[in-house]
Amino acid sequence: MNKYFKTFLIALTLIFTFSLFGCANDNGPATDEYTVTFVDFDGTVLKEITCQVGDACTITPPADPDYFGYYDPAISTNRYFSHWSLFESQYDTIDRDTEIRAIYPLSNVLVHVFNRDVAFYAFFIISGISVALLLGLRESDRIGIKRDDLIDGFLWIVPVSILGARLWYVAFELDNFVYGGFFPSLLRIIGFQSGSLDFSSFGLSGLAIHGAFVTAVICAYFYTKKRKIDIFKVIDIVAVGFIIAQAFGRWGNFFNQEAHGGLIGGITDGTANLSLEQQYDFLKNTLHLPSFIVDNMYIKAGWKGYAVTPLSGFYHPTFFYESMINLVGFGLMLVLRRVKKIHFGELLSLYLVWYGGLRIFIETMRTDPLTFDFLGITFKSAIVTSVIMILLGILLSTFIRLKRKGMNYGTVPGYFGYKKPLEEEAVEQ
Repeated sequence: MNKYFKTFLIALTLIFTFSLFGCANDNGPATDEYTVTFVDFDGTVLKEITCQVGDACTITPPADPDYFGYYDPAISTNRYFSHWSLFESQYDTIDRDTEIRAIYPLSNVLVHVFNRDVAFYAFFIISGISVALLLGLRESDRIGIKRDDLIDGFLWIVPVSILGARLWYVAFELDNFVYGGFFPSLLRIIGFQSGSLDFSSFGLSGLAIHGAFVTAVICAYFYTKKRKIDIFKVIDIVAVGFIIAQAFGRWGNFFNQEAHGGLIGGITDGTANLSLEQQYDFLKNTLHLPSFIVDNMYIKAGWKGYAVTPLSGFYHPTFFYESMINLVGFGLMLVLRRVKKIHFGELLSLYLVWYGGLRIFIETMRTDPLTFDFLGITFKSAIVTSVIMILLGILLSTFIRLKRKGMNYGTVPGYFGYKKPLEEEAVEQ
């Protein structure tokens, strides 16, 4: 049996098993009395209400917990109570022992080491880069690129690309970095948020993927020229690596409660168009998102600045939309590089068109876009860049088809329909 099919069956079995566990907790309605218990995140009972079956029972929640730095304060940034696990409109349906939990957004800190927080953002960025490298190494063997060449390029292109992502972001947010003199401004640009050599405030909170991509392609050009490697093979590896790394990286935005869209249902004259329960219901029951995603999309007014989060409520998880669509694009790329008529370099063309179109869609919902003014008009930098990406992707594919005829994946082993030579099969046996 194919190993991928086995993996799928195991995952499906686990999901089904956990769903059965959930069903096992339903003990049915009470026959005489039942208790409604309000509990905090750590199980602390905040309020208990005992109701008699058949009698009217008034269920009112306790005061909202005013709790910051929940879990272990040493490894958590400040978080806040968002809502109870059941809304008040659902209280009338309770007819059995019920626990109503206080819901808080997730901490964005993975672990605390040597008095330093290791954020989920860094974890997902590093995980995405690592997966991209492993996939690149596997593909390099097939298309005839030495692993040492790929690793050498990776070791210097990745750090330079991170710098490019930082500078791209800073270029559109200069007022937040350049002030108070040259040296403090320089320190803020490279990550010292306080403007001094205070390592407790160090962190690159602000990266732009477009800057990383442009820098990576430029570096790849010079590197392949020096090593005499076919750049069109390399840029395909870069494209596949970028799209999967971005799918990982967006989950770091999720834990930071950033890169999100507007309030669910929108806002009219400073008032939410939907109630909190309706917003929750849209994410949970219309989009069918897992509870941990829905709960973390509740953001307090002003938590990210009033222009970004003007009202408390549930916001669109655009990070999730982008991550999932990138995974689809990633899967498509894996298939296409096994199609013998696809030319080397066309995966980059697909990436440019795919991500360009996706980013335009996402930016129409984002509340925190990078912008710039030109001729008195305010433009979203990501949309302008994405339009350019789409045009470049089309031009690149046209150039490859016209100028690199025969340079396709049909020239290397592993394409769909490929049959190993008899001598190779004999060696394997």
